[in-house]
Amino acid sequence: MRFLLLSVAALVAVGCDDSGDDDGGGGGDGCSDDEVQVEYLGGPEDGRSDCKPIPSECGGVVTCGEDSQECAAAVYGLCEYDYIGVGCSPANGLPALISCNP
Repeated sequence: MRFLLLSVAALVAVGCDDSGDDDGGGGGDGCSDDEVQVEYLGGPEDGRSDCKPIPSECGGVVTCGEDSQECAAAVYGLCEYDYIGVGCSPANGLPALISCNP
């Protein structure tokens, strides 16, 4: 049982690692307060992470729940062509995380 728990913990740690180089930044700890972290899950861009500026429609803040419809649409629109934004997660003290799936 201990081995199973350690294995799961190791997989979670590896899954949370952002070691990829991208032209937008390096993930949650690499994005600034005025950016949104955009993660690609699946498809040809799987594992890619970009930092993109918070859309002007959001007034400088993305809350992932209390945003206006215009802000939410702009945030989910940060996912590139062939991907749709399927999740927004606020991160305490870090930029919001947008998940993009094919």
